[in-house]
Parts: sequence; structure tokens; C-alpha cells
Amino acid sequence: MKPAVIKRVKAVVFDFDGTLAETKINFARMRSLIVEHLKEWGLFQEGCDEGRYILEIIAWAKQKLAARPDELKRYDGETRQIMEQVELETCSAAHPFPGVAEALGRLSDRGYRIGIITRNCRAGVAAVLDRYHLHHEVLLTRDDLERIKPDPEHLLAALQELDVEPREAVMVGDHPTDAQCAKAAGALSVGVLTDKTTKQQLLEAGADLVVDDVPALAAILCDHEPDAG
Repeated sequence: MKPAVIKRVKAVVFDFDGTLAETKINFARMRSLIVEHLKEWGLFQEGCDEGRYILEIIAWAKQKLAARPDELKRYDGETRQIMEQVELETCSAAHPFPGVAEALGRLSDRGYRIGIITRNCRAGVAAVLDRYHLHHEVLLTRDDLERIKPDPEHLLAALQELDVEPREAVMVGDHPTDAQCAKAAGALSVGVLTDKTTKQQLLEAGADLVVDDVPALAAILCDHEPDAG
């Protein structure tokens, strides 16, 4: 990103899992349990899980129950319980990546507003944040609103709480959905490299910049004062 672009940034909103913290959630197991749950409910159709993330598989199934509100409520509660149980199996021992806590503190000291948005459950994130101080002013999990990333409403809701315009914000994450969310919201996007996503994948998803980790981004942003205008 060019210095002039960085200069206008007032807020930095982070993804959680894979960006700020290493949770080691077993998503393969979660996916298998959700598919099995679909079958138990008689909702599974061949190929319905192909090309969809776990939450999108659940959303697809919920549409099938839209005309049956009582069953929809029960189905929704059961899927939330399945996902939360898998997340909590590892989040109780999860930890931030090296240098993340210091990087967030440095960004805050330089005047940047800090937010976290995540497709994880609030209980799983709390299991980490209760043990490690990661400075943030806003946290919006999948439990807090209906439309979550890559839907731009997830990021826009956080920015509204931070009182920052999208063009003045950076969304930081390790997954293409983070970049897609940022672009749809009108914010800048920074990708964080992991062993699961390549630089090319992040750039193709719309990332304006790809860095090795959060401390590397903090070093870039802290070379410039946030625009006071």
C-alpha cells in the first residue's frame, strides 16, 4: 500500500482464528458432524456440501426449514451446539501468535481503532481472550449478527461501532473470505500468510497487500501517523 493510502487509515479490523490466534480447531471433524446432522434430519442431498463452507452448508439447510419455524429453531440450536463443542475442544488451550499482543498494543498507542470480526463462536474466542490480553474495542462473532463475512455487513457493523468509514479501514485476515469481505465493504484488505493459503490466493481474492504476520503489518502502519482529518 502506498504511504498516502496508509495515511488515511484510522481503524484496523482483524480476523481471529489463523490471524491473531492459533486455535487448531478441527474443521474437518466439524464438517463431518454437520453433514451427519443433515442426514439425521433428512435434509442431506448429494452434493449439497460441495463448494460450501460449514456455515454455508448450515444456511442452505435452514432454507429448507424456512416454512417450519419450530423445527428451524431446533435445528439451528443443534448445529450451534455441535460447532461450539468442536471449537471449545481446542480453544481452551489456544494462544495468540508470537508478537500479536504487542502489535495490537502498538497500533492502539499510535491511535488506530481496533476491531475483531470472526466466524468463530463467542465462547471459543472468549476462551482465548480471557487468558490473553489482545487489545480491541469491538468484537463481533457469528453469534452476534445474522450476516457474517464474507458478507460485508459483518465488517460494516464493526466499523459503525468504531465510528470509522470503510475507506478509512483495513481488514486483516488469513483467508480469501476476509479479502472478499473487505472489498465488498469498500475497505482496504491485508492478507496474512499461513500454511493453508498462498499469497496468490489472497491477492486473487482482492488483498491490497500480503504480509507474513500481524507484527509485520503493525510495523508498516506505525511508520505513519493516522490521518487526523
